[in-house]
Amino acid sequence: SAWQLWMPHWLGIYWAGSSENGIHALPIINGEELWAGSLGSPVSYGCVVLGALEAAQLYDWSEIGTPVVIRD
Repeated sequence: SAWQLWMPHWLGIYWAGSSENGIHALPIINGEELWAGSLGSPVSYGCVVLGALEAAQLYDWSEIGTPVVIRD
């Protein structure tokens, strides 16, 4: 809500100050996908952004407490 975006299939993974970063599908603002066509490129502010299908599959598969390992 702080960004006035809808982030479909939100999975929070870590806090960066007072904001939580997570894994989700492409954000939607005013009915339009933000960063469409940019998957695979660094465009977010710390989140892992997936396509709609992949985000839905991960969201449906995961449970609260599922470990997440971030590697660069």
